[in-house]
Amino acid sequence: MILSTLRSLFYRYGEKVFSHRTLKNLHIDLWRMRARIIHRRRGLTPPSPKLHLGCGGRKVTGWLNVDVIGSDYDIDLGQGWLPWRNNSLEAVVSQHVVEHLDLTRELVPLFRELKRACKPGAELYISCPDMEKACKFYFDDKGEEMLFNRKSRFPSFDLGGVPTVQMINDLFHREGEHKNLFDLELMKWLLETSGFSQVERIEEADLLDRFPEFPARNDDYVSLYVKAVA
Repeated sequence: MILSTLRSLFYRYGEKVFSHRTLKNLHIDLWRMRARIIHRRRGLTPPSPKLHLGCGGRKVTGWLNVDVIGSDYDIDLGQGWLPWRNNSLEAVVSQHVVEHLDLTRELVPLFRELKRACKPGAELYISCPDMEKACKFYFDDKGEEMLFNRKSRFPSFDLGGVPTVQMINDLFHREGEHKNLFDLELMKWLLETSGFSQVERIEEADLLDRFPEFPARNDDYVSLYVKAVA
């Protein structure tokens, strides 16, 4: 009831009181609060041993698709714990999610929880925007090729006349949604600090070969793909 009332007030008065970015963050915080309220149990057996973490609208058949809202099991990934029992997961896939969470306050606790919930030898596949590639894009051509790649995947995308260097800002900030980008060194630190091992750079094709049920994103150009083992 409280959440419903707050949402109604935001939709009715939000744009008159808050900036677009603030309003967007408020909506996200409301979803996170809702997820914390409705799911508070621990030690659960997941309905599938394969976890699709931060699924968004891309639900994959045969996997437990989780996100903050509209998923099989809504979770605030920044809350510091996961509801599933020890050694209950065999595989985890997360594509372009980790960049939305704070590195030390949210991601380290999340990945330690993933390690706890994973069976020994479970596979972890992570992708996110690649910091190293972003820096290379800037020095190579100020983002021109990056813009071409974006338009090849999303034909309606348009910078509206802003210089192409804005593509670098978009990758780093995404209207305030991105908290950090990773290169392989930083991702390896995160995973090994959380207890994972055998961290290696892969490509999207390696993920799709292992799990062909996942829809292709065709985003290797801007992404870091990594595999690790619990």
